[in-house]
Amino acid sequence: MSPNRIVATAPILIIGLIALFSVGTASIHTAKADSALALSVTDQRVDIDYGEKISIATTIDTGIDAESISGVRTLFRARGGSTIWSYSYPQFKTNDSNISQLAVSFEILTGPGSYYPPGAEFDIEIEITDANGETASVISPEPIEYLDPTRDWKRVEGDGYTIIYYGVDRSSVDDLIAKIDHRIPTLEATLGVTDPPNFKAIVFPNIQEATPSFPPVSKTATDQYLFAGFAQPEYRLFVQGQMNATTFTHELAHLYTHEAVSSSFLGGIPSWLNEGLSRFLETGSSEPSNKRLRDTVSPDELLSLKHMLTIPGQRRDVSIFYPQAGAFVGYLIEEYSHATMADFLEQLNKGRSVEDAFELIYDKPLYEVENNWRALFGAEALPIPSATAEPSEHTDTEVEITSVPLVDYEAAANAASGGNTSSQPQSTATTAPSSLPTATPENTPVFDPSVFEDEQNPNWAVAGIVIGLSVIVGVWLFTSRRRMPKRKS
Repeated sequence: MSPNRIVATAPILIIGLIALFSVGTASIHTAKADSALALSVTDQRVDIDYGEKISIATTIDTGIDAESISGVRTLFRARGGSTIWSYSYPQFKTNDSNISQLAVSFEILTGPGSYYPPGAEFDIEIEITDANGETASVISPEPIEYLDPTRDWKRVEGDGYTIIYYGVDRSSVDDLIAKIDHRIPTLEATLGVTDPPNFKAIVFPNIQEATPSFPPVSKTATDQYLFAGFAQPEYRLFVQGQMNATTFTHELAHLYTHEAVSSSFLGGIPSWLNEGLSRFLETGSSEPSNKRLRDTVSPDELLSLKHMLTIPGQRRDVSIFYPQAGAFVGYLIEEYSHATMADFLEQLNKGRSVEDAFELIYDKPLYEVENNWRALFGAEALPIPSATAEPSEHTDTEVEITSVPLVDYEAAANAASGGNTSSQPQSTATTAPSSLPTATPENTPVFDPSVFEDEQNPNWAVAGIVIGLSVIVGVWLFTSRRRMPKRKS
């Protein structure tokens, strides 16, 4: 056989190996489907050590003698639009008083390195394998909600969301709901989301009490209470440090935006659009942002959109970024309509780039509309982008984490203009001004080995065959390569 023929045959052999391996794994799934185990959850006890872990003790009736159980695997997943299953192999023992029952104990870590936001709900599944290798699973009938058990949590329903709170008068909550419900039609029309899932809002009485429940960002941020709230789109909830309608609408808009572009959200959308939408939707008008810009920002300080793909790190730039994002996005909505913005987001959700989607929907290049907007503030036009693309500050593979300081725009503007400031950090008031930005982190997904692992005991026969054939193919390719005539240089 010629060397070329050998090389051409190699892919066929590899495909055969893959097919053989697929047959082996398919037989595993068939065995699971035909399992004679009949499982039911008879009891479940949950102990929440808030900020550290959730301990779960479950009693399972197996329908057979529990002594014949060879393995147990527990799986859990926080509910949301883009969460994944995690698993562990827990401790288990038989019940002395009932031979068919199995006691299973395991933990979900929620402390440093395993952060989950308050309000996250976990679905639990328990998978049991008997001595014959047959496997069956049962899902716990009730999800586990992660909340601090030392607090007296209360719940009130709004239009498509639930507020979970403590330490606040009910009348304040009712006033908040009335304001937010009035904003919902504008959110739906602007973002094109007409049938959203039910969202959660976990509201603390003040920022100091909320901060320990925020995602870990830095010790300074925690010690100085630098954040007003965090949206957690993957869990379809947000955490907030006060009953503030403006902050609430801002965070809720982030969740709506995530639903609008959920198909492409791992690649992210530029921060000027994400934060600009939330900023505009706080009131449904660009005027607050326009006024803030005119009062505190000179025309030559305006940022270009290409430098607003992520939230800046400098305090002064942040004080420009938020009102500018809200003013520009507000200009797009008020000049071209809410429906046009919804169409733009729909194109982004289909996978188009920002520039392509913008020109398709607005019938103009993004830079041209940006310069039209800058002219309204007396700023110089930016140069037309060159044909050679500049290196981007934001790539499709990045998962954006926006950590936004709790900035008082008035103080930042005074500091920039030479007003009286203190070199010492100022404590943050528990009642934040309505213009405070918040943070919308995108947590990096955790690798889930269960996607690749089908059972606790692997099929060693299939593995041995695959390894053996791989060695044969490797030797065959190596020896045939040595027989090939050397090329003349």
